[in-house]
Amino acid sequence: MRESVTLLKSLPKYEVFLEDSKRFPGLDASACYVFLQLLRTGDELLALDEAILAALGTRHGRFVLLMLLDKHAPGEITPADLAQKTGVTRATISGLLDGLEKDGLIERRPDAQDRRLTRLYLTKGGEQLLDRVRSPYCEWFTSIIAPLSQDERLQLVNILQKIQLRLAELSARLPATANTAA
Repeated sequence: MRESVTLLKSLPKYEVFLEDSKRFPGLDASACYVFLQLLRTGDELLALDEAILAALGTRHGRFVLLMLLDKHAPGEITPADLAQKTGVTRATISGLLDGLEKDGLIERRPDAQDRRLTRLYLTKGGEQLLDRVRSPYCEWFTSIIAPLSQDERLQLVNILQKIQLRLAELSARLPATANTAA
């Protein structure tokens, strides 16, 4: 399983944050506790996702690209389209496509009208990998959400969408230099 990004194997109890808020008046104990719970949950989800996909013989980035290719007509999508849809650089997409092509899961072909463009095609091997992985992968993430009622699922989605909107707002305010790690 992958290393924890947040280094949060266990979180302090809420009361610890309440105590800290007495020493640090700007600290919102509730916000801090919820934020760390969210980080830890995301970290655990990513680690389990990686482990499940590895057990099924693939990795997240490869699986996502194959799924995107499967959702489009053969040859409809280009490497640049994939970069735009996934939010990663063309160089990153190119590296992932190199591996998929080497493994016989996709084909690259020049566009018939514009030879500067490359069109992507899912091969039989790619289709077979998706057929083998899709069902157990869907069962896995469905099992995570299973304890939630339909109302709780909708509430969770609404809450997460609020957080995503806030993240976009805050991200837009960051100076360019703040996007690099120290």
